[in-house]
Amino acid sequence: MTLHLKKLLLTGLFTALLFLNVHAQERVLTLDGSVELALKNNPELKMAEKELSKAKAGVWEAYSTILPQVNGSAALQHAWEIQTNTMPNFLKMMLPPSVGEIFPDFANMPDYVQISFGMENTFSYGATLTQPIFLGGAGLSGIQIAYAVERSAEQNLKSKKQNLIYQAANAFYACLVTGEIVHVQEEALAQTEANLDVVTKKYNVGSASGFDKMRAEVEVANLKPQVISARNNNKSALTGLRTVLGLPRDEQIKVEGVFLYADDDFGKMTLQEVQEMAMRLRPELLVLQDQEYIAKKGVNIARSSFMPKVFFQTDYSYLDMRNDFKLAQNNFSKGFTSAVSLQIPLFTGFKNSKQYQKARLDHKIMLDTEKQVTDGIMAEVEVSYNKFKEASEKFQAADQSVGLATEALRLANMMYQEGTNTQLDVLNSQLALRQARLNYVTSIYEYQMARYQLRKVAGMLENVL
Repeated sequence: MTLHLKKLLLTGLFTALLFLNVHAQERVLTLDGSVELALKNNPELKMAEKELSKAKAGVWEAYSTILPQVNGSAALQHAWEIQTNTMPNFLKMMLPPSVGEIFPDFANMPDYVQISFGMENTFSYGATLTQPIFLGGAGLSGIQIAYAVERSAEQNLKSKKQNLIYQAANAFYACLVTGEIVHVQEEALAQTEANLDVVTKKYNVGSASGFDKMRAEVEVANLKPQVISARNNNKSALTGLRTVLGLPRDEQIKVEGVFLYADDDFGKMTLQEVQEMAMRLRPELLVLQDQEYIAKKGVNIARSSFMPKVFFQTDYSYLDMRNDFKLAQNNFSKGFTSAVSLQIPLFTGFKNSKQYQKARLDHKIMLDTEKQVTDGIMAEVEVSYNKFKEASEKFQAADQSVGLATEALRLANMMYQEGTNTQLDVLNSQLALRQARLNYVTSIYEYQMARYQLRKVAGMLENVL
């Protein structure tokens, strides 16, 4: 084996290994895989999941307002100086004056004496139980609000999932459609180059004019920028897909999927049926309904501030007072008390009345907002439904035109070679076929995205179609 042949073999082996390494690192994405990655990596979806966990914790927090509260306590108090109180000398007041005959110093007794209470060190420990009995309806309303917040968080998570599925599908199909457009433009360029070869051969033998050859060359030159632009659009679509899926910018990906028309059950539904479905299932509307419910319960909580509140409290504790630190359980005295308290708001500086007024206004604002959003959803469903019908009809027309344009180009090429038509007929047929194929590809893309959009506005986009 010669040295030159060895070099060629080594170069070929290195090139093959490099090719295999590049393609081994290339990630192949399907529609299902793209949606799965989007749901896994999207930070906004992760935040919505954490918000749902917070809302679930808030339900138990709301229950704490009506459940008993038990608190333990322990205290050590040291008096650096013990206060004294001045009191009348009750002994002198109680004894008759005749006592002075027996005790001569009785008359010198003071009328007031100073007595100290307590000792230097006071020790106490115990537990207190507090049970709300009546809170004016605020406790129950707070629990109902917490459940509404949880439902709202669930619907918000569902909405974000549906939006993400739509975005991932849109990005995936954008890669497919731009890839198909590249294929169409490259085939069109190959056809024009083949046509140029035919015209050149006929020109060389004198059966075609220089003008025909020039027009064929111009057609090839015009298509090359379109091919370049189509390839660049495909690269941009892949970049957009990487962004939606949260993949590294330098990761090489390619999409793999069938780009075909598929019948949809929504095509059998009327506009009214789809709108009624949206009113039942649309997450954004359900979130708004929960917010309206929360505002309504907020009025109840504000109203409860005018009402009395009843609490039950019981205290179980031990107390010992000493001038030293020699503690012993036998020296502690036990205390066990229970009480029912009534709190009646009499005047709060108009705070309660203004809070009640604000709560009622918030509820009215939510009612107006709900009506506005409902009207917007109804209009959005109608637009999406009409777009879906339009996309379906456009595909049917585009599907028929491709077959006709293909046959027309075949006849134009055959007739030109036989000399029964002109170069212009061939070029026009090529343009018509290219436009028909582009219309076909874009009509499938528009139809697929119209399917996703219609389900999203109806609140039914829960998985890949």
